Amino acid sequence: MAERPHDNSAARAFCTFRADARLYGIDVSCLREISTNTAITPVPRAPPGVRGLANLRSRIVLILDLRALTGLVPAECTPESRLIILKATVAPDVGLLADRGGDILTVPEDRIVFADAPLACTDRPVADEPLPLVRGVCKLETELMMIIDATRLVRIVARSLEDQAPA
Repeated sequence: MAERPHDNSAARAFCTFRADARLYGIDVSCLREISTNTAITPVPRAPPGVRGLANLRSRIVLILDLRALTGLVPAECTPESRLIILKATVAPDVGLLADRGGDILTVPEDRIVFADAPLACTDRPVADEPLPLVRGVCKLETELMMIIDATRLVRIVARSLEDQAPA
């Protein structure tokens, strides 16, 4: 994954990770840290996209499950699993569980195709619309990387939590 920008072109950096065989990336400007601590406590009656809570250096972090949010069946954590922790400016104390990954990849902007509207990752609706997590695709040498909009991801999960809250 040693993609490097071409000379004289603008470049973007992404934190990459996988769910199943799919490659995803989040802009590094949204990233606080990558953690290997995957001790997660489930939250009763949480929506499928919420994996649970993790204690990271005495901070309680809400962990979202990338697999569930993209229509895949949740899987057990493995030694390769990673928690992608978002910056507080995106969402305070929120992380994303990924099967593996955590590499930082810098790519030229001319390899990135952003959609005018977010691309749906699954047919499973949340609040009557598909999950619009993917906002673009990056053409790498051997595969495509789907670019996740971290802010939109947090809004979608927050909306699903509000929908499930007792009236």
